[in-house]
Amino acid sequence: MSISSLPTGAARPRRTERCKALRLTCWKVDRVRGRKLELEHFLNQHGVDICLLSETFSNPGQAFRLASYVCHRTDRLTAGGGTAILVRHGIAHHSVPVPGLTHLKAAAIQVILVGKPVKILAA
Repeated sequence: MSISSLPTGAARPRRTERCKALRLTCWKVDRVRGRKLELEHFLNQHGVDICLLSETFSNPGQAFRLASYVCHRTDRLTAGGGTAILVRHGIAHHSVPVPGLTHLKAAAIQVILVGKPVKILAA
């Protein structure tokens, strides 16, 4: 999905504990550190609640923070790869372990939608 294909609009209001709808996007970012401002502008412009990032190229020692978002990430110890999930503050969620992966990195969260748990995974 290209950036231009998404509808424009103001940022969405903070979510309560139980959500009925979420706006999600995924982005193959290719080095998140150098594109932080672009990413932040995109998320705010389109009111994204949850963003799945791949190819973040983040190292375990690097901090990555965006205003209004909680970041869950998995970094590779070798060059390349890495995933992250950005969740807008105010959305009740928690991190979920993804066991048994040897050749793949993944981050996962769980949210409650219409009273039911939904797992969201970035790989």
